[in-house]
Amino acid sequence: MTGLPLERFELFHSTDLDEARDIVGRVFVPHRLDLVGKSKTLDARMHTRRIGRVAANYVEYGGDVLIEPGELGSFFVVQIPLSGHCTVSCGNEVIYSKPGFASVVSPTEPLSMRWSRDCTMLILRIERPALEAHLRDLLGAPLPRPVRFSLGMDVGSGFGLSWANGVRYMVHELDRSDDSLVNNQLAATELENGLLTGLLLSQRHNYSDLLDDSTLCPVPSRAVSIARELIENHPEWRHTVNMLAKEANVSVRALQHGFAKHLGMSPRRYLTAVRMQRAREELRAAQRDAITVGQVVAKWGLGHPGRFAAEYQRRFGELPSETLEN
Repeated sequence: MTGLPLERFELFHSTDLDEARDIVGRVFVPHRLDLVGKSKTLDARMHTRRIGRVAANYVEYGGDVLIEPGELGSFFVVQIPLSGHCTVSCGNEVIYSKPGFASVVSPTEPLSMRWSRDCTMLILRIERPALEAHLRDLLGAPLPRPVRFSLGMDVGSGFGLSWANGVRYMVHELDRSDDSLVNNQLAATELENGLLTGLLLSQRHNYSDLLDDSTLCPVPSRAVSIARELIENHPEWRHTVNMLAKEANVSVRALQHGFAKHLGMSPRRYLTAVRMQRAREELRAAQRDAITVGQVVAKWGLGHPGRFAAEYQRRFGELPSETLEN
């Protein structure tokens, strides 16, 4: 083990404010970084190691600093203080974070922070498409809205402590100078999946009730199952709620109630979410010069390309054209 977490993966160590702002901004997003209070100098460092869909970071500034990144857009961050404290403002929430009390920052809310001189952090960057796809798999249903976590997270007890211990285990394994299973792709993927599942179970978010076994019926109703199968098997068809209800042999009202109870959304929103996910999968798999975004929009019945692009960016953190280019 080295003296500081992830010390073998030092990205920079500097007393230059502009250098620190630039390099940290390249790893996360461009942001405002200013010395505040009585601090006149800083002694900043950053260590970083990515293992796939998750990147572990150690950051300290050695001075009282104000950090204003705005919206993160394409990724979540979980900030676990090791020493010192910071005030974190994200959307409409403000918390005082210190060892034992972390922050979980959602990418669709503006972020602002003030770190104390002695504040040191383990920061986990989690790619937004990876976490939302993982949650979709756990629920067995598309996500009609972006995932938004509560900001403050107790990592000193309960599920939060278990999850934070998993993060520390990952960092410990990354710090080893000999061979570790975390350097094996299959093992790293399993570790990442465990961290994603653990975070979704440990920290409150807008889909938590759907993950809570105590609030879910063990088996969806037959009508909902029939309608879901029709939508999943043929999302390109011109489904209407009336047609789905007729196929399921129930009233429209009963089908809508079943979808709300079991899936937390209407049949129409479920259909749109499935179509959006299929469009994303097709864009990710296609060669850039073999298909256009407009063709994908038309194929999946997703309406006006401009409105589709805006909704796509809201759901997945990037424009459809960017998915096609990557």
